[in-house]
Amino acid sequence: MKSDYKETRKHMESAESNPAEKSAWLPASFLDKPSVRWIFGLITFVFIFIYHTYPLGLSDFWWHLNTGRWIWVNGGMPSGDPFLFSSASPLDARAYLILRGYPLSQLLFFSTYTLAGVPGLVLLKTLLMTLFYGLLWNHFRRSGLHPILALAIVGLLPLLFFRFDELRPQIFSFIFTLLVLQLIERFLFHEKRGSPQRHYLFLLPAIMLLWANLHRGFIIGIGILFVYLFAEWIARKKNCNPLSDDAYRRLVILTIISAAISLVNPVGVTATWASFSEVSGPFSQVIDEFLGTLRYFEFIGMKQVGYWIVAIAAVPAIALLFKWRQVSLAHWLVLTAFLGAGIMSFRFSLLMVTVVLAVACIYLARDLNRWLDGTKGMVMILLWCLSVGLLANSALSRTSLFTTPLETAVIPSTAVDYLAQAKPAGNIFNFFEYGGYLSWRLYPQKIFIDQRNLSWNTYEEYSQCWRGDYVGVFHKQQIGIVFYPVYERPSGKLSRLVAGLLNDPQWGVGYYDGRDIIFMRNDINGNLSLLNKSKVAADILRQ
Repeated sequence: MKSDYKETRKHMESAESNPAEKSAWLPASFLDKPSVRWIFGLITFVFIFIYHTYPLGLSDFWWHLNTGRWIWVNGGMPSGDPFLFSSASPLDARAYLILRGYPLSQLLFFSTYTLAGVPGLVLLKTLLMTLFYGLLWNHFRRSGLHPILALAIVGLLPLLFFRFDELRPQIFSFIFTLLVLQLIERFLFHEKRGSPQRHYLFLLPAIMLLWANLHRGFIIGIGILFVYLFAEWIARKKNCNPLSDDAYRRLVILTIISAAISLVNPVGVTATWASFSEVSGPFSQVIDEFLGTLRYFEFIGMKQVGYWIVAIAAVPAIALLFKWRQVSLAHWLVLTAFLGAGIMSFRFSLLMVTVVLAVACIYLARDLNRWLDGTKGMVMILLWCLSVGLLANSALSRTSLFTTPLETAVIPSTAVDYLAQAKPAGNIFNFFEYGGYLSWRLYPQKIFIDQRNLSWNTYEEYSQCWRGDYVGVFHKQQIGIVFYPVYERPSGKLSRLVAGLLNDPQWGVGYYDGRDIIFMRNDINGNLSLLNKSKVAADILRQ
């Protein structure tokens, strides 16, 4: 774990303008020994790795995996919805974006599954999350923060952001946001010192092209690049430590090429404006990820975690106010954008914290190092022990290394096995959260709804049935099978839809396991009620 803070030590007393180059740690303690840093780092990242071996549960991952299979089998991108019979045609821009916006991620997931099965997918998730935290630690180290303190900070973050421990294409936006931020910083660092590194002119566009075909969040990278370009334009206008004419010209070329080449993806410019329109669309009111960070954690019953996350982002940002003259315009703009997005939407909370910490570290590392130097390293050791101790305890309790790679407590695999074997007649009305997994298992049979939320009309019809008013929708959609959990989540009350079907003589019970139930319409050819409905109802009411 060779660190660059030795280089910053040489510039400790220099008058260079980059705060990251003025930060240094000069302790006369064993913590400065390379072997000690290697041991601390290895222990930290081993537990970060183990922590993220949590089994796969119900998430968007399953429809991404299904789409990857579809792309591989058909040799191209879908133009219509291959998984739902309820989707309207033609699709709007948002649905088109969701349908075609993640091709390389989805192919990666499917190829991993083909080669190594579900355990391979868990390993892929673990490696990607570990890489993300490794990049963040590396940024802290390069900014001059002592590596052990950086490890203590990085070791705590997975505990707060456990909700992001999913195999979804969004992980690539986490990784590439940090990469683009670090690379543009390094590009400007060399340019301002008169030693331009021309490989950035190829590296950044290549990263943007790859990002654009992995996840639609590549517009974040475009935004970061234009923020830095704008800040340098203002610096030239005010003659405030501007880039040279040649350096500024290279920055303009780099930004334009990176932005333009990122539009080489299956949806082109659609990804840009459709992503923004999604925030103001009707789904923003019902998808929990669009809730503000505090509201989201209150919604899932973990309000204190939300306060911790907001505080970890807000405190460093407030601390920078005391150094406001030193903070560059680009950094203020980046901080403001990510703070606003992360507080207003849980979806951006992880990026909010990591970007704010990454920027704040550039300016605050030296002060932290000086304070810790006065404690003879004891505070830092205690912080690291606390951080890694909590991480290790949680990692060992949630790992799938010694158990199944699937979260059996939520995945209805046995019920789906029944459907796959029995093949009852009629269209399937399914529980929303089961959609992706059900579609993956039953394809090419289509289902009613999944987590993609391609159609607002479909979602409204689903909500109507969820409330127990199912007759009209079932008739319109020719529903012959209902696959639903018996009890509503998270209230634990008997589902209104299930209660209605138990009392409806047109519907029989084909499967029941105490958690999930499968109803079949009696008047459709081939459907036979395999279970005694009255006994099932009595069993449910006894619970």
